[in-house]
Amino acid sequence: MLLERRTVSRKTPGDGRLEITKRAAAKCEALGPSFHVVLAGVRDQAQLGTMKCTCRGVDHPHVHYFIESEAFKELVPGAEVDLELDTARKTIRVDSDLASQDPPIDIRDLS
Repeated sequence: MLLERRTVSRKTPGDGRLEITKRAAAKCEALGPSFHVVLAGVRDQAQLGTMKCTCRGVDHPHVHYFIESEAFKELVPGAEVDLELDTARKTIRVDSDLASQDPPIDIRDLS
C-alpha cells in the first residue's frame, strides 16, 4: 500500500532520518517499535522518531515525524521517494528514481 511520496531533505543523508507526515507516522505505528526498510535492494532496521519543534514560532509548537534508518544515508537530497507499507512483513519499501530495483539483501550480511 502506498503510504506517501516524499522529497528527500538535505539533512537526510547526514542523519538517516526521512521526514514523514503525521498521518503516515500513525500508520507506521502498526509495525511496532522496530521494523525494516528496503532501499535499493538493502534491508535495514528502522524505527519511528519524533522531534518537538518551534520552527513556526514559539507560539506554534508542533512535532515532526521521521522514519530513522542508516540506509537513508544513501538517499540523495531532492530525490522523490515512494514509501510502500507492508504491514504483514513489518516492512516499508522505499522506491526512488535514483535507487536500484534489485532483490533485497540484509545489511547485516554485508559485514
